[in-house]
Amino acid sequence: MIEEIKEPVTVVAVFSRSTVAPRLFTWRQRNYPVSRVTASWSDYEGEARRLFFSVITDGANLYELCFHTRSLRWDLLRIYHD
Repeated sequence: MIEEIKEPVTVVAVFSRSTVAPRLFTWRQRNYPVSRVTASWSDYEGEARRLFFSVITDGANLYELCFHTRSLRWDLLRIYHD
């Protein structure tokens, strides 16, 4: 089942050279440590680049995060769960 969220989240991430790796995000006052990034991709919204990450936190759910490089904002876009 896919649950559309589209809400801002706070993310702790590692920025190294040209890569970004989310390590933890906070959504609705709960922390979700990222155990694994399963996929990443990017696109453009006008001239602004967006970075997308599919992450696993608890082994059961997959979360899709988006980093907006122009505004430096993170969003939780959707959750994939059984």
